[in-house]
Amino acid sequence: MPTPTINQPAPAHAGKAPPVLIPFTRAARKKTRMISNMSATPGASIQQLPPLQIPANGYLRRLILDVTCTITGNIATVAFANDAPFSAFTQVSLAAANGDSLINPLSGFTLSRLQKYGCFSMGSQDAAPEADPNYYAAVGAVANGGSFHFQLNIPVEVDERDGLCALPNMAANQSFLLNMFLNTSGSIYATAPTTLAPVNISITAEYWAAPAPVNAQGIAQQTAPRVANAVNLLQTQMPTITPSSDQTVQLLNVGNTIRFIYFELRTAAGVRTDVDWPNLMNILVNNDLWLAKTKNNWQRQLGHDYKLVGPVSATPSTGNLDTGVFILDDFINSGSAGNVASASSNRDLMLVTGSGTALNIEAVIWGGNASQLLVVTNALRIPDPASFYAPQGV
Repeated sequence: MPTPTINQPAPAHAGKAPPVLIPFTRAARKKTRMISNMSATPGASIQQLPPLQIPANGYLRRLILDVTCTITGNIATVAFANDAPFSAFTQVSLAAANGDSLINPLSGFTLSRLQKYGCFSMGSQDAAPEADPNYYAAVGAVANGGSFHFQLNIPVEVDERDGLCALPNMAANQSFLLNMFLNTSGSIYATAPTTLAPVNISITAEYWAAPAPVNAQGIAQQTAPRVANAVNLLQTQMPTITPSSDQTVQLLNVGNTIRFIYFELRTAAGVRTDVDWPNLMNILVNNDLWLAKTKNNWQRQLGHDYKLVGPVSATPSTGNLDTGVFILDDFINSGSAGNVASASSNRDLMLVTGSGTALNIEAVIWGGNASQLLVVTNALRIPDPASFYAPQGV
């Protein structure tokens, strides 16, 4: 005889959606904190500045380097080097408390271009340091010739809509470590001022203050970014270049989700060059040709994607593309936010790679003076892909 079925009341939560939490970026508060000031005078040798441990704050979003050099009494006809004044730094890097490199060592110039093209949290338009209203670099035989001021962002967060990649920095014994190296005066100035002056650097941290589990009205809140423990990485590679030849180069920084790839080409003398960029560059994924980019079409695309209408410029200039700099930005322009490269673009087109992904570029053909290629891969380490692709929510 069958066992009779006993009808039990449904659980109280049956048929109900889980409670909606106030999203992290609504519950948290943006805060800033000045964490250090330091200075050094450029000379004939590169100088390592004191390594800086970032004090515990909350969820770290970015570091801001505010850099000022004030020259007085100059009578020389001062001229800056092409990459200046950002070439004041020969290396900047950021490491996590466990020693993992978040930002591989980058020159001040490269870091400034990544700020311009990288779409880190603040979007792309007017993100270049030279677009800052307080930016200046005084040239000529004037009393303040050789003076300069700029700000550099060291990115941690990628997208401020949901705090993507903002990292917890709340334990005093687990600090991030910032390393900086001041460049030589000869790498800053083509013609130096009469008397060199200290370069003063103030460092500010921007962060999210961790919210309480419930707000004052008793409503539950997210206490961490939605894509928890996602990490933003800037990884470098300098492959060997064979001038005046076709060449296939394997890009080695795979295994994560790639937002964009930055290329910087220089001659043997260290001068950035467009003339030696290949007329055609093919991008292949697992031997499948994904993108074929002629130099002209690539530059036209970059001008559109970043709203840069001026000609290619050898020196950092507002509204212009940069000589020798090419960005594979197809993964951060997915048709949203005005169809431009943007931090808030849809994440669908980002390039998901595994440790065995073969990612190659084919140059057809390098110019005769091509010598040094820097490749910077912006990759995201995503522990929870489901939350990475989920809608933004309330």
